[in-house]
Amino acid sequence: MKSRNNVMIVVGVVLAVIGAAFAVLYVRGDEAGAGATRAVVVVTANVQAGTPAAAVPFSVRDVDVKAVPANALTSTATLNGQVALYPLAANQVVTQAMFGVQGAAASGGVVLPKGKKGIGVELAFAPGGLRYVVPGDRIDVYASKPSGNGVSTEVLLREVQVIATTPGAGTGASTPAQAGPGTLHFLLAVDERQALRIVNAQHAKHALYFTLAATGKGAA
Repeated sequence: MKSRNNVMIVVGVVLAVIGAAFAVLYVRGDEAGAGATRAVVVVTANVQAGTPAAAVPFSVRDVDVKAVPANALTSTATLNGQVALYPLAANQVVTQAMFGVQGAAASGGVVLPKGKKGIGVELAFAPGGLRYVVPGDRIDVYASKPSGNGVSTEVLLREVQVIATTPGAGTGASTPAQAGPGTLHFLLAVDERQALRIVNAQHAKHALYFTLAATGKGAA
């Protein structure tokens, strides 16, 4: 009987040691999870709706993964030319849905970016980018005219935002690009100086062309 009691005591001690080991591992694992962070974009001060992304105080910080949304931004590159769609609080983690193209509503249901005017440009199939342009894209506009025995071409505008197309409606994220024949109409968001350049070019019967543009150079 004594021998049996000794065996039970030994087994009990072993189980206690194993249990303590598992408890230590669990605590360490929990501590490791609690300390996990992810580098994401946050706003460092309160921001009002309509504030241009370029004027928002951003910072990339290590934030507890438990407080990071799945669609949190790790860079502000995609926010170029956009505005805050609603008020943001200091230290709030930034997602793409918080920013977009929004401004004052114009007649006809068109929404213009703040401080911009809308001007229409009619382009043929090839100059119209073969219909591979959708609202939300940015384009470089070229003006071409006869010059002596040749042709003179200049960059008229850079990185002009397309806010509407015919055919096509919506945003660059939701409207699929499509190729096809026919004349295209583009509504461009421009300031007054840019509008004057387009009007003058069209009045002088310059041929207009454009290319899809990568952002970063700034408008001309």
